[in-house]
Amino acid sequence: MRTYLITFCMILLPHSLCVGQESETVWDEAKRRQHLQLRQDSTAWDLGLLANDLERNRQSGTSRPFNFGAFPVPHYDLTGPDSFKGVGVGGNFTGLDLDGKRIVYSYFFVNKNNLNAPYLADKPDEVFFTLILLTNLVDTVGFSHADVHVVSRNNPDYVGQGFFKTANDQIDYVSFLTAERDAYAIVNLRLFDLKYGRTVLIAPQKDGSLRSMQADGPLLESGEVDRYVQSLLERPDVRAFFMYDGAI
Repeated sequence: MRTYLITFCMILLPHSLCVGQESETVWDEAKRRQHLQLRQDSTAWDLGLLANDLERNRQSGTSRPFNFGAFPVPHYDLTGPDSFKGVGVGGNFTGLDLDGKRIVYSYFFVNKNNLNAPYLADKPDEVFFTLILLTNLVDTVGFSHADVHVVSRNNPDYVGQGFFKTANDQIDYVSFLTAERDAYAIVNLRLFDLKYGRTVLIAPQKDGSLRSMQADGPLLESGEVDRYVQSLLERPDVRAFFMYDGAI
């Protein structure tokens, strides 16, 4: 079973911005307007990050469902001290067995920082979106049926995206969390407001349509997701959702 957990910090920004002395960072309307101005101020841009992004695009090509754009971004520390500590992804591409059917999932998370700390209590990070999918296609060699990644270039807002393939379809998804604590996801152009639950379940149907279900659970840290997914799959309503006769 392929389960993975990847945290990004030094990959996405210099080490000097991953660590620092703790101090309070308050996000408000003034900070949002300042952030918008800095994005257009070339003297505030981190040119090292831009060079890295340009090189990565030359080497890795396109991403899905959205191509990764090499936009110049302000230095992360301009948002405030310790306002960014890294982002990451996790999930299970090989999947779990549910009475002979295969369930795969992925998720995005943000490490605790001075902006989200008031909402996390003692959690080291927060998961802002989890996608759980019923599938009938798993490539256990090249894992070409799935991909997921998250980017911090909109800091202090964060965006993740990915896809899962089934035998006859592809499920594309993107999700974002803003500094104002707004969170949304789009799955094959269906919009989900994540304040009603940060976990979305998708069941492709034999007729080519899709069914969705949104689970309103507790705020999770990355280390709790695997256990949470297992607990969801034990719920009668979730089992009925995935085991429906019309599902693949």
